[in-house]
Amino acid sequence: MSGITININVSTPYVSLKRYSEMTGIPFETCRGMMEDGRIIIRPKTRRMEKPEVNLIAMLKDAIANS
Repeated sequence: MSGITININVSTPYVSLKRYSEMTGIPFETCRGMMEDGRIIIRPKTRRMEKPEVNLIAMLKDAIANS
């Protein structure tokens, strides 16, 4: 058997931390801690008060690299 091909469709590259929490079923405060310690990859902020956006593409690449 050669390789395995997996096709994944991502509807949007970025989601709010709240939406990520809903998508994964991980409690929001747990997601906040995971973001702070680097386990959730966010889009770089351009303003200090900007809400964090989870980079789903980077998270997918990380999951593939660590599988």
